[in-house]
Amino acid sequence: MGDLAEKEQATIAHMNEDHAEAVGLYAARLLGLPGSGWRMTGIDHEGIDLRAGGTVARLALPAPVAGPDEARQALIALVAKARAV
Repeated sequence: MGDLAEKEQATIAHMNEDHAEAVGLYAARLLGLPGSGWRMTGIDHEGIDLRAGGTVARLALPAPVAGPDEARQALIALVAKARAV
């Protein structure tokens, strides 16, 4: 299933450093979770893990992804959906 596991830490760092707003939108608008400071803590073929303080959450991807490029496209689609909500 591609090298998503190999790229996981780089993907997490990129999302938290460059796309913190998107991570917050995933939590607030797609999962309906309160609070701020949400960070991505994991990504796999089926979803992403989020955390803010002691609260953890899981957001499923629209469909399973085979690798980093598909994951990137899924994350872009999710933030577009979150902005539209």
